[in-house]
Amino acid sequence: MTHRIRVAIALAVAAASVVLLSACAPPGPARDANGRVTETMVIGSTTMEVGDCFTFASATDLSEVSVTPCALTHSYVVIGKGELDATAVAAADTVQNAASVACADAFAAFKAVAPEGVRPTQEFIIATVERDGATITLYTCVATDQPG
Repeated sequence: MTHRIRVAIALAVAAASVVLLSACAPPGPARDANGRVTETMVIGSTTMEVGDCFTFASATDLSEVSVTPCALTHSYVVIGKGELDATAVAAADTVQNAASVACADAFAAFKAVAPEGVRPTQEFIIATVERDGATITLYTCVATDQPG
């Protein structure tokens, strides 16, 4: 086998190893078979999933959250997620209004099952991304919550 072929094989094996090892590393918090967070971890606020319980990592920087098992102390729960295009935002006049409309059903359902005497509030996490030359608004619907 020539030196050039051995180098090419070694590079291919190294590249495959990196791909395989990166596929094994979880990109976020540990989750059980039902997708629920099992260990507390700080992550980007836009990477949470519906059902995640969390507290903002900082009162002044809302880009990171501490997700935690819902049985532990937390302030919020994710009740919905989605995307808004420019047409949806324009139809609602503001991003806040568009997110409110998009989250309305999820919040109504969450509020309907809240314990008696508990009045959850609704908030939103908004971010924008560029995709194929268009600006897409990502929204995450969250509600105040109690451990349980």
